[in-house]
Amino acid sequence: MMNNTKKWLLYSTYVLAAIVFFIYYLFPSEKVKNYVTSGFNRLNSNINISIDHVSPAFPPGLKLYKVNFYHMDNALLEAEQIKVAPNFLSLFRSKIIFFFKGRAYKGILEGKGEFIKNRPDQNVIIEGKYSNINIKEIHAVKQFIGRKLTGILEGNFTYRNGGKLGGTYEARFIISDGEIELLTPVFKLENIHFSKIETEMTMENQRLKVKRCIIKASPLDGNVSGLINLREPLGQSYLRLLGVIKPNQEFLAELGKDLPTNLLPEEILSKRVVRIRIYGTLDEPRFFLD
Repeated sequence: MMNNTKKWLLYSTYVLAAIVFFIYYLFPSEKVKNYVTSGFNRLNSNINISIDHVSPAFPPGLKLYKVNFYHMDNALLEAEQIKVAPNFLSLFRSKIIFFFKGRAYKGILEGKGEFIKNRPDQNVIIEGKYSNINIKEIHAVKQFIGRKLTGILEGNFTYRNGGKLGGTYEARFIISDGEIELLTPVFKLENIHFSKIETEMTMENQRLKVKRCIIKASPLDGNVSGLINLREPLGQSYLRLLGVIKPNQEFLAELGKDLPTNLLPEEILSKRVVRIRIYGTLDEPRFFLD
């Protein structure tokens, strides 16, 4: 009896080792990579991905390595690794559901997606959230806003593809404990250290709508909203933003000593709230104060 048990254990171990070998060493990484890439790119008309390589994962799923996301050929972000796993019950239904989780810029990206099996290019929904992302390392952010930005990013996003109606994006995020560079100094400031920037925006048909953007910083607080019409190159994207800023009164008093009165008149110095309008392009914004 003992010998039979030993033989069974040895045989089971051999079979398990063989399975692992065939799965990992004979896994058709290149074919699976091409299948996943082409499938995702069919789901999203404007967002494409590239993958360095793919391996199997347990519980059953796939691990994607060095995943790059692009929007209209512009780099968005790069994830070191993303694990994708299906909801197995959904494989037998018309709506496929999958989950994903990965690492990017020292933080975490995770969420879920769904699409109709017989209409893979329509009715796609991808929802996700990100946390502890080092925004300084995201090259696409600097390329888009045209200036340095540091801080820790967290938030969530939703992508919906309505077929012929095109895709829409919604995002809400918070950047904490950072600094933003001002290419055109405002109130003598070349950089603003902030405790928090909170933004909510949507994008559809190359039009970015900033529903609200709130900044809390030591020299001033403020908020803006409006539209950004995206163009190529991105630096030529047109701005139309309105908002208010609430400068620190001590900061304004010191500023008033150094600036000519015609540049910062008394009626603005005396205000607790200053209205601001921002026009022009991302490369050359123009600021107006009221």
